[in-house]
Amino acid sequence: MSPILASLLLAAGLLFFTATMYWRLRVLLALKPAHRLDQPSLRAEALVLFGLGQRRMVDREERAPGLMHVFIFGAFMVLAARTVMLFVMGFSEDALQALSTPGAPLWVAHPTWAEAYECYLAVKDVAALLAIVGCAYFTWVRWRVKPDRMTPSWEAYLILGFISGLMVTEYLFGASHLVAQGRGFEPMEPVTSALAVAMRGLPPDVTHWAGVAGFWLHLTIILVFLNFLPYGKHFHVITALPNVYLQRLTASGRLSTPNLEKEEFGSKTFKDLSWKQALDLYSCTQCGRCQTHCPTYLTGKPLTHKGVNQDLKHWLWDNQRLVVTGKNEKDEAVELPSLVGGILKPETVWACTSCAWCETACPVFIEQIPRLIDMRRHKVQVEADFPPELQRVFEGMERQGNPWGLGQDKRDEWAADLALPQWGDGGSYEYLFFVGCAGSYDDRQKKVSRAMVKILREAGISFATLGAKETCLGDSARRAGNEYLFQTLAKANVEAWNAGGVKAVITQCPHCFNTLKNEYPEFGGNYRVVAHVDLIAELVRDKRLKLSKALAEPLTYHDPCYFGRHNGVYDAPREALAAIPGTKLIEMQRSRRESFCCGAGGGRMWMEEHLGQRINQNRVNEAALTLAHAADPKVNFPSATNLHKPGQVGEYKGPGKGTVAVACPFCLTMVKDGINETGREETMRVKEVAELVAEALEPRAVAPVEVAPKVPA
Repeated sequence: MSPILASLLLAAGLLFFTATMYWRLRVLLALKPAHRLDQPSLRAEALVLFGLGQRRMVDREERAPGLMHVFIFGAFMVLAARTVMLFVMGFSEDALQALSTPGAPLWVAHPTWAEAYECYLAVKDVAALLAIVGCAYFTWVRWRVKPDRMTPSWEAYLILGFISGLMVTEYLFGASHLVAQGRGFEPMEPVTSALAVAMRGLPPDVTHWAGVAGFWLHLTIILVFLNFLPYGKHFHVITALPNVYLQRLTASGRLSTPNLEKEEFGSKTFKDLSWKQALDLYSCTQCGRCQTHCPTYLTGKPLTHKGVNQDLKHWLWDNQRLVVTGKNEKDEAVELPSLVGGILKPETVWACTSCAWCETACPVFIEQIPRLIDMRRHKVQVEADFPPELQRVFEGMERQGNPWGLGQDKRDEWAADLALPQWGDGGSYEYLFFVGCAGSYDDRQKKVSRAMVKILREAGISFATLGAKETCLGDSARRAGNEYLFQTLAKANVEAWNAGGVKAVITQCPHCFNTLKNEYPEFGGNYRVVAHVDLIAELVRDKRLKLSKALAEPLTYHDPCYFGRHNGVYDAPREALAAIPGTKLIEMQRSRRESFCCGAGGGRMWMEEHLGQRINQNRVNEAALTLAHAADPKVNFPSATNLHKPGQVGEYKGPGKGTVAVACPFCLTMVKDGINETGREETMRVKEVAELVAEALEPRAVAPVEVAPKVPA
């Protein structure tokens, strides 16, 4: 071995790497702070499970490639120690002798160390072989299969070559020593010794120099590999584990709360992003998992989160000095371009439905939605530049407390004949039933509100509403970028509710549920928030509701994003539906965690959809296909996660017969419209879970509800 050559290699590699990382790190330090070092035990647990354990890599829709990635990642972790050993061998002949000879004095003097080292060699041997299998698999996938989510890239082949080269050179080095020492097949190094057996027929000089070449090639590859990483998508090899550790620990449905008094009005330029948001960009692997069920990508909208990450990252890398110093290469002061309009197209930023598929699917926990919402915040609050349809929505919420702008005095007309108790009328109630804007004003959702009243009364739940005093919680305003309007509504609601002694709230809207549960606590609104589907399931479970009227037609259920991915409410609606006699619940391929968005989240409920296929029609097509295939298995049912063309179930044009159950007013509207727009109104219908349960109720004799008399003012 040659200490001089090893020193030169190591020095050159580390110096170049340090120079590259200097600017990468300076950029992070030049951006806004982010507090991500709290709850270290919880972060460590996440790192073990999702970083070292690669939990998200083997999710159901990507199990095979995920397993292959685990093979490669595992080999990297195991071979890291071996690479360090090889560098030490390059500096020390004694180390070379000890680490390549089982009978060396070091091992004789420490038999326990020897056993541990032999076990390591066995693990290393198998791990390297599995890594080669993984590299071969990904080479085949990229060359022959060409999945839709993978961008063609010469870099990928180069990296796969580097990884395979590291494994092969390690085998060559080890095998040459086995041949030189005259050792036979070693069970503790099965692959290396098998290669050694194959090399026995070679001249000794060839075997020797093959081992030497393997040694130095291994060290060269690892240093070239290390220096190549910060220039491409494989930077995640360095940044992924830190990014997993530094992930957001709050619910995905909880957006940040900027201090408006300090003029925190969102993100205009890169200087308005945090260092964690830049680290997210560094960590994007371009794997494309964020596209598999993305409603915007699959319906032809100008948004892929992978694309956003790459556009931002490459601009940042090309302009590091400008971001850090505010000056260009000529030392001239230059203003940074706007994120929206300068780097990203406006239609890209406004396309997102905030369904959270991208964040759920990302194996390195990149936070896509908050970054886009911050960009919207600046466009709305500073530039007043937003889709024109939102103007009416903002004005309606500000003046009348609802996005339709309908009169506040008409808010409780839906319940004019129900004699509902009202919060603050002198009675004592366990729950505030928050009806919501859609439940109060939308003619279709009003039926759901009435169904909920029927269920609550049948179960003997003590509840009251706010009547005409109820006002919007502000979800759509916040996600459309109008943070000022959201905070105004939130503070007013919290003040009124706290003064009225509200402790527990029932919601029938996932967006209201998410806002109250995850976002209102920052404003002092700490309530026990109960999703209506959770309550219904509990009442059925406790036999406080008896369902006897059968549902004769087939049924499929659409998971709302803000119940499902954002808050983990999956089982309750299914439990409630399963309790209805005769229910035949047929799951869509894209269900539960993989559910496809209706297209209304993220403020998109109020914006026109001009580009590509309408998202709600894509979802209705899948529902129709699901029902049609259940009735006739001969109906072709392509995979929703087809590697070449994902989402084919959303292209079905044929008939379907049955009911689509939903648990969200936005979903109710979007699915209803989708059914009508695709001409299936004669054979398909959409019903809310509460409606279906209310229709199946067997009334029991209960005491009439007494409404407490109003106390004179």
